[in-house]
Amino acid sequence: MKIPVLHPDSKKKIGWDRFILALTVSITLVIPLITVYRHSLTGLYLIFDFFISIVYIADILIESHTAYFEQRELIRHRESVFRHYARSGLTLDVLAAIPFFMILSMFNNPLILKIAYLSNLLRIAKLFRIRKTISRIRNSKRLNPSFIRMGLLIFWILIAAHLISCSWMEITGNPDGLDNTSRYIRSFYWTVTTLTTIGYGDITPSSNLETIFVVIIELIGAGMYGFIIGNIANIIANIDIAKSQYQEKMEKVTTFLRYKNIPHDLKNKISDYYDYLWESRRGYDEASILEDLPKPLKTSVSLFLNRGIIQKVPIFQGASEEFIKEIILNLKPVVFTPGDYVVIKGEIGYEMYFISRGSVDVVSEDESIVYATLNAGSFFGEIALLLSAPRNATIKAREYCDCYSLDKDTFDQILVRFPKFAERIRDMAEKRRAETEEKQKKNNN
Repeated sequence: MKIPVLHPDSKKKIGWDRFILALTVSITLVIPLITVYRHSLTGLYLIFDFFISIVYIADILIESHTAYFEQRELIRHRESVFRHYARSGLTLDVLAAIPFFMILSMFNNPLILKIAYLSNLLRIAKLFRIRKTISRIRNSKRLNPSFIRMGLLIFWILIAAHLISCSWMEITGNPDGLDNTSRYIRSFYWTVTTLTTIGYGDITPSSNLETIFVVIIELIGAGMYGFIIGNIANIIANIDIAKSQYQEKMEKVTTFLRYKNIPHDLKNKISDYYDYLWESRRGYDEASILEDLPKPLKTSVSLFLNRGIIQKVPIFQGASEEFIKEIILNLKPVVFTPGDYVVIKGEIGYEMYFISRGSVDVVSEDESIVYATLNAGSFFGEIALLLSAPRNATIKAREYCDCYSLDKDTFDQILVRFPKFAERIRDMAEKRRAETEEKQKKNNN
């Protein structure tokens, strides 16, 4: 029975990779301690060692039957998959899977037993094979990338500190006769103070080997310290890059307003406008972001954002899917601040508006009467698309109002490509024109 070739991004494969990651981290923490403390391979340790070998052998079978991507092309050919795995990590996986410790510990020779303990450290080589899982975590879209980078940086620092602590215990032995827990705590304390270049000097080397080891760790610590500080500073600066860009933009706007001596009230209104953009859109310009996308993606995002609004408009009901797409792709986002006049009665209208967020008031010419309040999901100004007639009411923003506009020129250009629907629109326009003229005659009488 042939084992099927697995997709590298399938749920089962991702779940298996996470299990291998957890097991490998556990091994990295436990096996160095077993080596230092010289625990005999009995009871739970024997079961644990046997379990590791079984899992890692299973992992070799799974990895040798997992497809891979090459320049975004999925390679599923069995021979190609195995050759790729043989080149990239088979050797390390085999070394990690062979139970050297279990085999060599059967001999009573002290030298062979020491080699057995050291050979057990080969399982830690699996750390170099979990980079795909780590990379998948790093590229996760669910969390802020800066937080992920910070977490991974701390993870690798702690792993390195643990391995150095175990190495220090192995080299120095236990001259003070401490228990295992105290030995590890003191060793970890020494590692942290040395790596961070603090070095209190209360734990010092007493042999040439220990001195050489300390020098090496101090050199590593000096380089690591600069690396860590640089990375942390970079991560903190980029934790919220949108906020940083917004603050930079606000500094430029504030400087401009001050340079041009803009009145205080107008300054406050402009500042409130940018605050609203930050709160509602995190400072991003929707139009510019969509402009960077290829047309299929742009269409999909626009349909997701605006289909519900368009479908409520009577003049678009019954239109084809292609026509709706063209309309949605040509909508332009616009924001009105509280008190702004969206349209004024008597002016010639050339745009129709769709309310995405906020509300507007339909008021009389002297603004003494509020005829209606239109909320999110409403639309107005459709007569402008049909007739280019004067506005028959004044509409004023009640609060901050996110709208989408569609101008008549763009609408007419779209109608040219849809002649059947254009005919229907012309019929509707004539009916509206007749209704408008009839109303005007009644008002004149």
